[in-house]
Amino acid sequence: MKRDKPTSDQILPPVADLVAEKPHSIFKFVDLQGCERTLDYSDLVEADPFPIPMPVDREGYSPIEHSDRYWATGHGDLLNVKEALNLYYDDAAEQLFDFGCSTGRFLRHVHCFSELEPHGCDFAPANVEWANRYLPEEIKIIVNTAQPVLPYEDETFCIVTAFSVFTHIDQNESEWLDELRRITKPGGLLYLTVQNQAAWKKVVNRPGMLDHMKRANKIEGNLEITKSLFEGPMPQEKISLKMSQADIYNRNVWVTNDYVKANWTKSLQLMAIANNAHNSFQSVVILRRN
Repeated sequence: MKRDKPTSDQILPPVADLVAEKPHSIFKFVDLQGCERTLDYSDLVEADPFPIPMPVDREGYSPIEHSDRYWATGHGDLLNVKEALNLYYDDAAEQLFDFGCSTGRFLRHVHCFSELEPHGCDFAPANVEWANRYLPEEIKIIVNTAQPVLPYEDETFCIVTAFSVFTHIDQNESEWLDELRRITKPGGLLYLTVQNQAAWKKVVNRPGMLDHMKRANKIEGNLEITKSLFEGPMPQEKISLKMSQADIYNRNVWVTNDYVKANWTKSLQLMAIANNAHNSFQSVVILRRN
């Protein structure tokens, strides 16, 4: 899904227009306690007057007929991020950084529905160009490289988020964790989504996900992807499947909770692992910088 060049000027209208003809605007998501919550977002949409990206411009989140649901996923994530700040951050939060922000799926909600100052980066220039063109200038998004270096001073952000990013990072995992820690304030949070055992169990009932992962058999073939594989436990603490021949962003990465505890807590304090709390599939790892 990563592109170097922007697509055409074709965009979708604001979310309020997309839901105008729908009898219900309901989105279900899992909170940090593992409870399924129902969000009626019909009264929220007027607060976001900005265009919605086409599917090609949003990293595969939701087909075009569910574009309002794509919008709602960002709001569900914001509700959970606010809860994480309430639970684990002791000061008043000011600046948020979204690592791998795509075209602003989450950051637009930070801008419209919070007091946080939204920042982000993505290594696809087309994503950043789209966001800078169609979203308000208060959302500050830059292009980063695949190298674990970001142009921010130490201890800048109260919370750093990364949705479906460490699910694609393999070789530079620890270096990126160190870099995100560096730009986080003492006492600040890293809010990172992963594919863990809780997500593994859900693949059996997600044929589209299963078919997508079968591509790894044709490219690398180091793990035979079958439905029965997901009916049992994860066979390794970390599984990295090669999904394409691209130089970067070519992996589908799975880690167990034990792997996270052993490898992500050397300089960070593990506060919680919230199963399936991103899009009711990926799980959220919440870490605090001491």
